[in-house]
Amino acid sequence: MPPLRDEPGTRSGEVQPGKLPKVQPVPTTAAQPSGLPARVTFVTQAEGIKEYRLDNGLRVLLFPDASAGKFTLNVTYLVGSVHENYGETGMAHLLEHLVFKGTETSGNLMEALGQRGANFNGTTSLDRTNYFETLNNTGDNLQWAIAMEADRMVNSRISGDDLKTEMTVVRNEFEAGENSPIGLTLKELQSVAYDWHNYGNSTIGNRSDVENVPISRLQAFYRTYYQPDNAVVTLAGDFDEAQALGLIAQEFGKIPAPTRTLPAQYTREPAQNGERSVTVRRVGDLQALMAAYHVPSVRHADYPALLVLNELLGDEPSGRLYAALVQSGQASATGTFPLTGGEPGLMIGLALLDKDDDLDRAQATLLAALEQAGDKAFTDEEVSRAKQRLATQHQQLMTQPGQVGVALSEAIAAGDWRLLLERRDAVARVTAADVQRVARTYLKPSNRTLGRFIPTAQPDRVDIAQAPSAQEVLRDFVGGEALNAGEVLDVTPAALEQRVIRETIGSVAVALLPKETRGDRVQLQLALDYGTPETVRQAGAAPDFLGELLTRGSAGLTRQQLRDRLEAINTNLSVSGGAEGLVVSLDTERQHLPEALDLLRSVLREPTFPESELAELKTLTLTGLEAGRSEPQSVAAQELARIFMPPEARRGDLFYVPTLDEELEDVRAVTVQDVRDYYKNVMGAGRAQLSVVGDFDPQTIRAAVPELLGGWTSPTAYERIVPPLTRPAGVQRSINVPDKANAVYVAAQNFALRDDHPDAAALEVALRVFGAGTDSRLWNRVRQQDGLSYGVGAQVALSSRDEQGVLSAYAIYNPAVREKLSAALQEEFRRVAQGGFTEAEINNAKTGLLQEARMARTQDGTLASLLLQQADLGRTFAFSQEWEQRIAAVTPEQAGAAFVKYIHPDDLVVIQAGSFE
Repeated sequence: MPPLRDEPGTRSGEVQPGKLPKVQPVPTTAAQPSGLPARVTFVTQAEGIKEYRLDNGLRVLLFPDASAGKFTLNVTYLVGSVHENYGETGMAHLLEHLVFKGTETSGNLMEALGQRGANFNGTTSLDRTNYFETLNNTGDNLQWAIAMEADRMVNSRISGDDLKTEMTVVRNEFEAGENSPIGLTLKELQSVAYDWHNYGNSTIGNRSDVENVPISRLQAFYRTYYQPDNAVVTLAGDFDEAQALGLIAQEFGKIPAPTRTLPAQYTREPAQNGERSVTVRRVGDLQALMAAYHVPSVRHADYPALLVLNELLGDEPSGRLYAALVQSGQASATGTFPLTGGEPGLMIGLALLDKDDDLDRAQATLLAALEQAGDKAFTDEEVSRAKQRLATQHQQLMTQPGQVGVALSEAIAAGDWRLLLERRDAVARVTAADVQRVARTYLKPSNRTLGRFIPTAQPDRVDIAQAPSAQEVLRDFVGGEALNAGEVLDVTPAALEQRVIRETIGSVAVALLPKETRGDRVQLQLALDYGTPETVRQAGAAPDFLGELLTRGSAGLTRQQLRDRLEAINTNLSVSGGAEGLVVSLDTERQHLPEALDLLRSVLREPTFPESELAELKTLTLTGLEAGRSEPQSVAAQELARIFMPPEARRGDLFYVPTLDEELEDVRAVTVQDVRDYYKNVMGAGRAQLSVVGDFDPQTIRAAVPELLGGWTSPTAYERIVPPLTRPAGVQRSINVPDKANAVYVAAQNFALRDDHPDAAALEVALRVFGAGTDSRLWNRVRQQDGLSYGVGAQVALSSRDEQGVLSAYAIYNPAVREKLSAALQEEFRRVAQGGFTEAEINNAKTGLLQEARMARTQDGTLASLLLQQADLGRTFAFSQEWEQRIAAVTPEQAGAAFVKYIHPDDLVVIQAGSFE
């Protein structure tokens, strides 16, 4: 539920309503093992995941992987927006918020989770609600998390006082969604597509219901659905299986089985009788087209073919929508996505256009591409490519037990967790003929929500068949072999430093950390530094497209061919950056590392810079920039950046921040020759850093680096750009952005401080207490106490090279409470100067920071980034160890003094943007 993690898309996920189906034990796998705790029965297992059932009806899934270094505890309740009644829309989501308020004995759970350095959230979708937290498996974290989830399952307060403040927070979240043209259109489309079924209701709900629902109805809803027989507990990652099962049996097992009967979900949506349409008219700077078609449940035999069809139509750049609309210049972006679950849902096609594009022409093209898909045969090659993408996505998911634990929520709500695995196998069996058939069956005008009603003598109705039960689908399912697990890695800085191999190969600073990983994965990161202040100043916007264009064509490989090669070897490749340098991220398997490095060499050293690809990127960039013209967050961010540029800067200067119109002009002016010239004149590997973490042989890297980067020098010697430290006078500025339900507050202040200064750790701890967590003062005051904002916070960022630091703060809110929000934030800033911090606050902040740092080092990608940064700065994990020691030593007096020394409320530059007039 933190604002940066609980995005609107997570609320509108999918899956199945109603009571958990009774699962029959599978004879070949369900023999009862010895030594199980009392009240626990073994049910089944597949691919390393074991299912148990408690005698109160609770289902338990265990997915152990000691190499994960942390665990994720996820509790799925089979209740979502589909279970809401008249006057209760949004209640499942509102209840999700209230459950974080705690029980009579636990206190505020967000604060407690923040103090333990947890990554946590709660999400609500059509058919289910889930809560998860990821923690280091140290101390009593596992016991505490299990006890906490068992406690709030049946003992949450759900009080009227909590509702008063949290209702306004949820309303603020509702208003944030109202700012999105795509979100608004999707909500209206969803509503019009359904006459009776609750899949037609947005999970965020109706504003008046959210504002007025009585606490008694929320309490009754909670008592009905938050019970052990309507829940599944999933534990994935690093834990002892016997200990964890014992703790779950102990804490959840004492909850009695409920005596109530769950309400039956029996409403079925009738077949649609013809085209439907809806038009949303609001202020904005882009146009959107959506076409929705009714499709069956995820359990239906047609659904795997629909997933493949979704890829074939919506993929970029091989999808038919992309080819028909983007490549022809009619739209800037396209896509398809399913809004589906345990009951019949929707398949949706999308196109985004600039406000001046021809909407009618694009609509005709979009509908033709979708509704004629069944008449234009898909080749075996196309279908195989789409199936490989889906298989790769699933395979990569299974290497992350924590993510699997959360992903299982969707399959659980559809009827059974094993559907996550069985649907994967079903996709592998899909043929081109299957895809052709489902396209003809479902993508037709009479089943579409977009057009007008047209009478016809021969109605062409699509009657969605009832899906079989999960047990029928899974009757012959066995499951494949579980992936091999990785090693248990000691992630303390001292232990990591003993494992790291640091050396120089040619001119490349290399840091290697070989280790066994789940699925034999390897994470590689490469940084190239090039250019000078003068080359950057002269280049304009051309280098902004350099990183993206490198992956869109190289010698002998088109963009699609490169993507096909990468997917065939289960590899992800991304290149970011531009004017001053590039960062490459490569995620592959041990056996494919040499081939992946060969592809990387082609991308970096043999690019073709196709003109058509630049044209598409420019269109997408221009559309995004235009959309920001009416978005409060974009407007505020640009104004803030312009205030902090050097006062003497003029257009064409290195540190000048252009206006939106100037930025649009700069992008339009870029030619493919500009990009090619910058690459030729500036790029090279004269200064490079490389880090590799995972399952690899160091000799493979030593042999590959000379081939990858050797002899690649830039005609221009690299010169680092040092930005000036600007300190504008404090200012309060409001910008009116019409017709936006949600406003934004952003603030910043610069100061001179580097991360190795003695004050740095004290300031980091101070800001953690002040505004950098769900246990912070800003969070507790502005969100928890006053209910003014869905998201609020503050943080500092310190340079590792220069005496440069920046404080940034943010909040989103209803424009009507602008003065209250501003006053509350100013009061909290000044309260530090008046009273400092308490010892308890500082101790909790230090614990949270250290736990988060430890958890971050359990991720191979994060380790690769840390090693890359160390190679760039000439540091080792000794700096990390010293930093943590400095954090641990911070006192309340030191934290308060650092805050007062560097943070001055009167010097804040505050920009607020929203509909204030």
